[in-house]
Amino acid sequence: MLTTLSSILGMCLVITAASYFFFHKYMQSSLISSTESNLRMLGDSINENIQDVYRMARFCQGSSDIAEYIKASPEPGSVLSVATYDRLFEEYQNNSSSIYMPRVIVATDEHYLQACQASYSTSVDLIGIIKDLPYYDSMVSADNYDFSQGVIADPFLRGKNTKYVIPLIRPISYKFRSNQGGFLFMEISCDMITSKLPSYYMEEGSSLYLGMGEHLYRLESSSITETDAGYRILQDQSDMSSDVTNVYKVDTPKGKRTVIVYPLLMNGCFLAQTVSSKETDRQVGLFWLIMLAILIGLVGIGLIMVKMMNDMIHKPLSRIRVKIGRISEGDFSRDETIESDHEIGEIGKGINDLSESVSKLLDSRVENEKQKRDLEYKMLQSQINPHFLYNTLNSIKMMSLAQGATGITEMTTNLASLLRSISKGTSLLVPISEELSLVKNYFTIQNLRYGGMIRLNVNVDDDRIMDAQILKFTLQPIVENAIFHGLEPKGGTGTIDIHAYYVPHGDDPADICIDVMDDGVGIPEEQCLTLLNDREGENRSEFFKEIGISNVHKRLKYEFGEQYGLFIESELGKYTRIKVLISERRTDV
Repeated sequence: MLTTLSSILGMCLVITAASYFFFHKYMQSSLISSTESNLRMLGDSINENIQDVYRMARFCQGSSDIAEYIKASPEPGSVLSVATYDRLFEEYQNNSSSIYMPRVIVATDEHYLQACQASYSTSVDLIGIIKDLPYYDSMVSADNYDFSQGVIADPFLRGKNTKYVIPLIRPISYKFRSNQGGFLFMEISCDMITSKLPSYYMEEGSSLYLGMGEHLYRLESSSITETDAGYRILQDQSDMSSDVTNVYKVDTPKGKRTVIVYPLLMNGCFLAQTVSSKETDRQVGLFWLIMLAILIGLVGIGLIMVKMMNDMIHKPLSRIRVKIGRISEGDFSRDETIESDHEIGEIGKGINDLSESVSKLLDSRVENEKQKRDLEYKMLQSQINPHFLYNTLNSIKMMSLAQGATGITEMTTNLASLLRSISKGTSLLVPISEELSLVKNYFTIQNLRYGGMIRLNVNVDDDRIMDAQILKFTLQPIVENAIFHGLEPKGGTGTIDIHAYYVPHGDDPADICIDVMDDGVGIPEEQCLTLLNDREGENRSEFFKEIGISNVHKRLKYEFGEQYGLFIESELGKYTRIKVLISERRTDV
């Protein structure tokens, strides 16, 4: 008995120690992984805004209009000054992160243009103040964007109006010359970072920091406060993280901490978050309570229950563990050996039921998605505009009465070809040559209806494109839209140009782009941004109320991927161009 109890006790102690080691390591890894995931999402969100800031800065440095302004340095109110300001303000307004850029200044030695938010407006000597800034010379001469000066008070606002911003200064060269003719001064609002903090989740005992050069700021709620950067790196544990972040063991005034570091797109800037130790301590305490209870129970009934435990616990649990391992590898089949009439057998039965339910759920989800996609495709494929058929048949009747049957043969032939293309087969993909043929038949009918006032030009750069596959009824709704909503409101003659060509990208297979362009009335810019969104009951314009442009866009994304679909360009009173981008697929693949 003593030998058996001692053996059981020794084994339990070994298992407890090993379990504690792996449990503690797993808990630490889980906390690091969770913290890293949250920090990455916050960093990615900030980086998106930073890319918009860089986009605005590159525009100011590379715009030929601004370069011409820098070269001429015109007086305020002149034609060139007003035109350049309008171009600058247009780009500023169109930038999706302009709310985080309260002030953008393009300046020569004498004059400047300023795009800013109303609360940041001021009449002080901007050029003189900027050039007197202690960091002006270092920033304007830096090889890249420099944020080492950190967060500063807005140099143009004083007193109660003081606001804190991150400055950015870059040189602007003369047109056709490399030497500096002026400079760009931008202010980045701290709201770009602090606005995301209220919704950011952190474990109790964790702290979030922003590093900018030699400056370190603590981020709390909606505030940013500079703090002492007194820490010392003890160990690099980056092997516990992804390629994006780094993990360090550091020594701080408050003790040793594990810190996750996420670099930002701003040079020399990073986000850092300490991993909470309170959650680990709580879980470890719970772990020891559980293990102590198990040890007391095992020692108390060890000799009596050795065989019973072996038959009723150890073996079933081993089988359950194996079954769980197979489930993790994707095997959801039922294992009758883990089921029995006692409690662990009930757990085994529950695991079997759960694995079968998961398998059925996965199969059902896959099948439902497939059915949904097939039904949607068939629904989209079967859509025929009754208004179009009515107008076509009515046109045939009118022509037969008014022209003595002239033109009926051509219209009827093309209508029959069109209806044959619509009704034959259920294939979703057809050669581009067949799709263009359908479009030509449709256009011939419409051209007869409009008395030959519209023209269609088809240009294919490479004959191989004709054999590539495209979703059936991709181009016809676009051409129909061009006729009814582009050319018809214009009145008079009109032209639709279809241009198919390859779009190479590196070593990958080339994509195919088909441009459908009309010289009609065009589309307002704000409407272009919402045309491809199929939101029932909101933002639904009369312009495409009966046309399936958004459905075509969805079908292309389903079939070819998220980077493909429709892209719209338009200018009021001049043209509308819809680009159809697809990957190259051939009938022999």
